[in-house]
Amino acid sequence: MRKINALIFTVLALIFVLPVAATVVFSFRAGGEFSLQGYADLLFDCFVFYPMFWNSVLYAAAITIVQLLVIIPCAFGFSQARFKGKGALFVFYIILMMMPLQVTILPNYIGLRDMGLIDTPWGIILPMIFSPFGVVVMHQYMKNIDNSVIEATRLETNSIFRVIFTSVIPQIRVCIFAVVLFVFADCWNMVEQPMLFLKDDVLKTLSVFITNAQEYTGEVLFPAAVIFLVPVLILYLFFNENLEKGLTLGELS
Repeated sequence: MRKINALIFTVLALIFVLPVAATVVFSFRAGGEFSLQGYADLLFDCFVFYPMFWNSVLYAAAITIVQLLVIIPCAFGFSQARFKGKGALFVFYIILMMMPLQVTILPNYIGLRDMGLIDTPWGIILPMIFSPFGVVVMHQYMKNIDNSVIEATRLETNSIFRVIFTSVIPQIRVCIFAVVLFVFADCWNMVEQPMLFLKDDVLKTLSVFITNAQEYTGEVLFPAAVIFLVPVLILYLFFNENLEKGLTLGELS
């Protein structure tokens, strides 16, 4: 049975890896032969690539950092606070997390339009800051932290921020790394928001560059797709062990 499971998972892994491997292989081909011409055309002739790449880095990094400042206190509040309606509020968070992006696009657009934030970086950053996914995951992890450490810290200080910083964050460090990886990957891969909320090409992201395939040749798109994979791959290599520890079923139960 174990061998059958190993075979099944190997086949599934190959199915998922095959498109990535094909993208990498085709990025080094031009005219049916091995060539770096695609990378040369992208890096030296396609100058729109650079602002879009750095826009993706800026948006993803800013959203990830600010989300952490929101996620950790919110998850701590759900974990430790006692107030009426907390369970219903958390269920509402879960419902929001499960909603398709298309459901929230129009309300977000109307709100950003009324605030004058359409076609600005804040139009991309602001709606993503309050994503409920990280709060739900972090709350589930906080169920297993040592509350005695928190109580000991409360005897020394009345500052909730000091309690979080000194007694909570050290205990959830592994989960924070896992959430950072998922949040960054989600922000890095966003397509609909920059396409709908941004009109100026200077503000758009690398995902939009790749989506507009009809405007570029395949020799440029395949190298761009490979470069698009690199930041998330680097984060995964750095946080792989923390990801496995932070999101195991036992720790989130």
